[in-house]
Amino acid sequence: AIFPRGIDSAAFSPSWRDPAFFSRFGASEGSVRLVYVGRVSREKDLDVLAEAFLAARTECPGIELFIVGDGPYLGELTLEMSGRGCHFCGILRGDDLSRAYASADIFVFPSTTDTFGNVVLEAASSGVPSIVTDMGGPMEIIEPGVSGVVARGRDVGSFAEAILLMARDASMRTGMGEAARRRTLERTWEKAFDTIWNAAPVPGAGTDAAG
Repeated sequence: AIFPRGIDSAAFSPSWRDPAFFSRFGASEGSVRLVYVGRVSREKDLDVLAEAFLAARTECPGIELFIVGDGPYLGELTLEMSGRGCHFCGILRGDDLSRAYASADIFVFPSTTDTFGNVVLEAASSGVPSIVTDMGGPMEIIEPGVSGVVARGRDVGSFAEAILLMARDASMRTGMGEAARRRTLERTWEKAFDTIWNAAPVPGAGTDAAG
């Protein structure tokens, strides 16, 4: 039997949303907040996210990007992106992490190397739609066009188009966020454990091999 991933739907919930949360990190009033959570490293394809965000911002100046996490690419990314609508939040835990997810308008995850991408599930449980790529496991977490958007992997133009599509349509974001939350309510840890407990026993399991 496959042991599925689960999510704590109380720790990651729309109820944590706080419109003022990102103000302490420099957010502008009324901006559309794009949020990334995870290791700040090149294998997460954050160079693609940076280029796509800047390209999208030339057409939609009201978007801002918030990077939550730390890693070896942080210094270079900070030099490139600071003062250009990108804000760095450092490592967040507990209630602050829950608020960061729920207070996002769009969750952005450009990685093409993740086999699952639990952060996408956490964002979905928080009622936030995601932009992911067509490479790796994250695209299996969302329902394309329903709870998020899938862009082409390592394609700056495709990712920028996805950002613009969602940034310009608040009703789309709301609907996708609600759909994302509904999907994750079927993926609680309780239901994940039930899948295992209720699995059919393996033939011969528990028998005395010695007779």
